[in-house]
Amino acid sequence: MMIKKVLVTLLVTVDDEDEEICPVGDPLIENVVLNHLDDGFIDPVEEIYTSHVSDYVEHVKRVEKRIEDLYYD
Repeated sequence: MMIKKVLVTLLVTVDDEDEEICPVGDPLIENVVLNHLDDGFIDPVEEIYTSHVSDYVEHVKRVEKRIEDLYYD
């Protein structure tokens, strides 16, 4: 068996007024996915880049750069 890395793209809907999921009100810092990553519930997974959906073009560029960095490390 060979271990491989895969890239999974998610679109997360966040109620930024939900004090349990997003206590500080910033969905880029706290949302159900990032909270699980921070708590170690999803391992081994790392966050590459988080952005608002309106920033998609910039997001794609940064993800591409991050993946290139990971690939050539």
